[in-house]
Amino acid sequence: MERNMILHIDPQTLQTAFDVAKVRGVDLSVVVESFLLRFISTRKVDKTNKVPISDEVRALAGILASEDSGVDWKERKQEYLQSRYME
Repeated sequence: MERNMILHIDPQTLQTAFDVAKVRGVDLSVVVESFLLRFISTRKVDKTNKVPISDEVRALAGILASEDSGVDWKERKQEYLQSRYME
């Protein structure tokens, strides 16, 4: 799907881009599209890095047992509560 859009670009920058594209024998639309494709492909990778993780949260990583560990969290909770309130 092709469609036109309006971009606000500095006139000198645009003229220089037209001149360079002409010298290289490349359509400026192809150059812009190529840049946009590279731009969005790097953005997909950066999505995971958007939220900074504090040191406190990072320290909590791995403290929960996985489902494969054989440890039932309900049993651990019961043991903790018994040790805390039954003694």
